[in-house]
Amino acid sequence: MHPIFPTPRDLLGERVLTLAQGRLRAIFGVAAMASILTATAGCDKKVESAEVEVPQTDIGRKPNVVFLLFGDRGDPRLLPVATSIQGRVTPVTLDANGWRDFDHLYFRPGTPLSIYRDGKPDGEATIRRGMWNDSGPLYKLPRCRSPKPLAALAPRPSETQEVMLERIATSEPLAAPGMRAPIPPSVLDTARAIANHVAQQEGLTKNARAELDLAVSAIATGATNAPTLVASYMERGGGIHGHPRHLFLLADSTAHGYTATFVHVAGDSLPEFRRLIDHADITGDGVDELLLEGWANGGQSFLLFLHFVDGKWVEMARGETSWCADPKKKA
Repeated sequence: MHPIFPTPRDLLGERVLTLAQGRLRAIFGVAAMASILTATAGCDKKVESAEVEVPQTDIGRKPNVVFLLFGDRGDPRLLPVATSIQGRVTPVTLDANGWRDFDHLYFRPGTPLSIYRDGKPDGEATIRRGMWNDSGPLYKLPRCRSPKPLAALAPRPSETQEVMLERIATSEPLAAPGMRAPIPPSVLDTARAIANHVAQQEGLTKNARAELDLAVSAIATGATNAPTLVASYMERGGGIHGHPRHLFLLADSTAHGYTATFVHVAGDSLPEFRRLIDHADITGDGVDELLLEGWANGGQSFLLFLHFVDGKWVEMARGETSWCADPKKKA
């Protein structure tokens, strides 16, 4: 179950969105723009000190960029997430001028993109307009002179049956995925059993679990010959009151049956949460990388990638939480 999203007030794309303070929220998926356009508190701080030097992603050779395609099917948006170079996935980090160069290189109208869904190719999309043109920026942020760029995409006829979109996109095609076995429905029962077992170990009693929503799924990642199982416990209604409880886990097949290969539990002081967005073999090694959303209760949201190493899913890259490229100040 997705957490509670903010309610938009005027302006999406050409609009500005706000949300109530302290609400548990996630930014991507159906309400991605809402939090992108409100994650700007740091842009208005008055700090009298030197500017922080921003490490620059080298886009001079136009590396393959991984994007999140999201939003309304009639007017979807494209968000830069990371670069993929020789098996390494690294978040895109640029200053205001660098983001302008990025927009010029990657967001020209008519530029094609490769789209992926559930680890498989899903055709192409075309950029309709970039962040900046003669009519002004695609969107604005309050108290921010240099918002990070988004692009608007042309609608695709193949998605006429969907209302909201969420896909992985790349500037260059990925290697063709290998053949993977079909997913039997029975593995969802295994996912529920593992979720109950791990939750009990992590302190979520049977009575506590009865008060939470459990969502399970199975995806073909290539990590093993069997599907990767996904399970998540979440407060009903998003947990906007009190201390929200949450557990997110992945499980994979071993010689001794399925076992948990990634477990995230919301902490006590500043609970963080996770959900799976999608997956694709970005590095070309035959095993998919997983794109997750992370967010904190009352805090910012971010994207992160997991890859499979020595029988475990581990974090390989994490994006920033701010969507404003104004120079930051040292404390």
